[in-house]
Amino acid sequence: MLIARLWTAKEPVRRAPPALRRRVFDAVWLAAALALLPELVAARAGTVLEPHPGWIAVLVLAARYGSGGLYPGLIAAGVAGGIGSAFAGTGPVSAWSGLDSGPNLIAFAACLAVSWAASWHLRTQAELRERLSTASNRAAEAETKNETLRDVVATLRARVDRTSTSISFLRDVAAGLDGTDPIAAAEGAADLALARTQASAAAVKVGRNGFQRLLAVRDARGPQALTPLALRDADLTVPILNGDDRIGVIALWGIPQSGLDDATAHDLDVIASWCAPAIAIGRSRPNGVNGHARRHE
Repeated sequence: MLIARLWTAKEPVRRAPPALRRRVFDAVWLAAALALLPELVAARAGTVLEPHPGWIAVLVLAARYGSGGLYPGLIAAGVAGGIGSAFAGTGPVSAWSGLDSGPNLIAFAACLAVSWAASWHLRTQAELRERLSTASNRAAEAETKNETLRDVVATLRARVDRTSTSISFLRDVAAGLDGTDPIAAAEGAADLALARTQASAAAVKVGRNGFQRLLAVRDARGPQALTPLALRDADLTVPILNGDDRIGVIALWGIPQSGLDDATAHDLDVIASWCAPAIAIGRSRPNGVNGHARRHE
């Protein structure tokens, strides 16, 4: 017995849905106002109400809830009319005996027609709500897809901008490498080597051993860098060859570990061979390579 009481105490109280509670409440007060009270008055006065005012309660409930309000209204109005007759002393049968009269049957038919029309409108409203919910979900999904597409477009636009910048950069570098100015060719080689390897500094020197001269330097180490760019400290050096003659070198400092591979070495050889003709032309001039290296940070 104790276990049963404890189990009952732990069970959650089940409450009727709000729509059902509202329907029951409307049926009770409408039946009391339009069936119970008129039946009390009519029974004591000895008159018969045709059609009975209780049909108004049924009609209101049918118009409000459709078929779901018609049957509760009929039940509530019938019970209220019977209770009113019982209180008046005439018995509940007297309240129900006149339901087969013409006016009451017409009132019942009117309530039935109204309930059908209200049910049709309620179904239409439910379908419209479902369609609205579906359309809202689709709109939310479309908005999510639009956001994704906007991100994709922004990414593509950024890539196009980078590509345009890269094309302009390659055009300027190619113009220097394909020309006859040795300094422009050396600067193009240093820029291209720096972009390819992501190194922090690059330099192009011509000559042999202790007679090397600096043609171009690109130093991206920042103002905190105090150590000079010594060739012996370079991470990688690539010879510039004119045939079998070594006419210079491309030196790189601060190359990332991921940049030291065979593909990078091959590309640097291509850069060195690309700038070699212009540097060789500068060496063949009577005064050698003219001009001064320009330092870029």
